Amino acid sequence: MPGATVAVCLATHRPDPGLLDRQLASLDAQTYADRILVREDDEAGSGAYRAFERCFARVPADAAFVAPCDQDDVWRPDKLAVLVDAVERSGALLAFSDVRVVRPDGTVLSETYWTDRDNGWDDLGDLLATNVVTGAACLFRRAVLDVALPFPRAVDGAHHDHWLALCALALGDLAYVDAPLVDYVQHGANVVGHAPRRPSSAARAAGRAVPPAERLRSDRERHVVRPQVMARALLDRAGGRMTPAKRRAAERAARGDETWAAVAGLVALAVREQVRPRRTLDARRRAARGALWRRAARVAKVG
Repeated sequence: MPGATVAVCLATHRPDPGLLDRQLASLDAQTYADRILVREDDEAGSGAYRAFERCFARVPADAAFVAPCDQDDVWRPDKLAVLVDAVERSGALLAFSDVRVVRPDGTVLSETYWTDRDNGWDDLGDLLATNVVTGAACLFRRAVLDVALPFPRAVDGAHHDHWLALCALALGDLAYVDAPLVDYVQHGANVVGHAPRRPSSAARAAGRAVPPAERLRSDRERHVVRPQVMARALLDRAGGRMTPAKRRAAERAARGDETWAAVAGLVALAVREQVRPRRTLDARRRAARGALWRRAARVAKVG
């Protein structure tokens, strides 16, 4: 598509020089020539969520597409070309691909991201529960930023790619390319193939087990409050443009656990999750567990 500029948005924070040089070299090697680089150096350490938000805010108005870029991955030379083609052919608002999971030295850990989960990208309720779109492996139409910016308030576990995928799916469709277009570099604290299910960084640093109350509080924050915040933002910004099914999914998540009826709904979803556990991993169960813990804590406090 002539004149379809891709804005590659690179957010960095104290990058490993060797890994960053390798990533930049893979950008230079892209076969898709009509591209610009927008870079945000997060010197203050505000985190990837806000760093990418600032980076996206500087995307030129005449850019047709936006491609998030991490500081330490490697792109296949045809990555941008393949994803632009996928968006154009499908009419989707966002396209994403599989990734090859590697160590920093390039050793392959997995030829696919889908080691223990399904690629459930076509259901807004499931996508609110757990993200499947890796930012480094996606490209989206610039119009998505009209809804995505500014980002909602940061909640524990909030990530730019999750929010962007939700905005795109709320407004239209996603497209998936079943080929690894990125070498997704994993570091020591990463878990291959899915979002980390591990103790908090503070607990790991202290070398201690996570107390049950802390774990339940984290479950609620990540799997009840986070979807609630994003769903409310979607409804505020694009509720009138969503299909009835997508709006219902967003409204369900937006209720959180504020009433016993809402908690019962979370428990029902957790039960249903057991039929297809690979689709949302244990996000539904953790949401129900966190909601029930909060309700029990409130009752105990009143008693």
